[in-house]
Amino acid sequence: MRRKILPLGGLVGLMLMAPSPGGAVIGLGARFGDVILENVTPGKLYDLREVAHVPFVVENKGDEDVEVEVKFSRPARTKLAKDYEAIPDPGWFKAVPGKIVIGSHSLGYFDVLLTVPEDPALKGKHYQVTATAAMVGTGLFNVGIDNRIRFSIGPGPESVQAEKKKKAMQQLDFDVSPSEMYVRDVPVGRLYDVRKEAKKSIRIANYAPDPLAVLMTVGPWDKVYPLPEGYEPIPDVGWIKVQKATVTIAGEAIGLAGLDVRIPDDPQWKGRRFAAMVRSGLTTGFWLDAPVKVFVETQK
Repeated sequence: MRRKILPLGGLVGLMLMAPSPGGAVIGLGARFGDVILENVTPGKLYDLREVAHVPFVVENKGDEDVEVEVKFSRPARTKLAKDYEAIPDPGWFKAVPGKIVIGSHSLGYFDVLLTVPEDPALKGKHYQVTATAAMVGTGLFNVGIDNRIRFSIGPGPESVQAEKKKKAMQQLDFDVSPSEMYVRDVPVGRLYDVRKEAKKSIRIANYAPDPLAVLMTVGPWDKVYPLPEGYEPIPDVGWIKVQKATVTIAGEAIGLAGLDVRIPDDPQWKGRRFAAMVRSGLTTGFWLDAPVKVFVETQK
């Protein structure tokens, strides 16, 4: 799961999937930090990619190319964060480009621009806007994802200062998927390359402009997560290995991590279902709190 941790924000990232009328799967994921800007100066143009290091990234996880547009609107009162009010005019924000076509299983990037009018009455105000990424021309299957942006014309409110104290001062902008991986019909007694034989791998999307090195490690099943029926914690996590302990991904790119499974050649392990977890982190010691759950079913 992607995590974006900034001195000025937290995480907002969602993905929706639906069948299209033609039977193909359409899926849209908006990856964008819960951005908080302070000390915004009226009359000045702000590009959020530059000032907050936050590109507005949309991932098309579907089987077809889609056209996506980004629009801005006033949030409902129930959606407002503490100490913030709805933006008077969503037109203060602009997405560049307004619309783009994103290929299947690819990423699209937007720049989000902010210009506040020069009005002395705005000084000290704290505003919130909703940025929505939506598919264009998909009829009943028009998938939209909402993201929150907050900004202050001057220092942020006290509630934001408390938020900042609770957040690690690191910049992370990557996403690990899928959340679950099922690998079936695994033979015992030999090396099983999950990527080659099952055509499955762990995807790491780096949304930042700079290269990113991600550490991958296999660990035991965490008891806080319920096990699917019929599965048991793997007796030895050494039976599953990440092919590369450190995966380096170029800026604004997607990398793949393969898994090797080697179950001992013993009849007792045949026809069993095992569960383990692959965790991701950085060399700084920060680890994601959302592991990839790996489920292995052996041949009988």
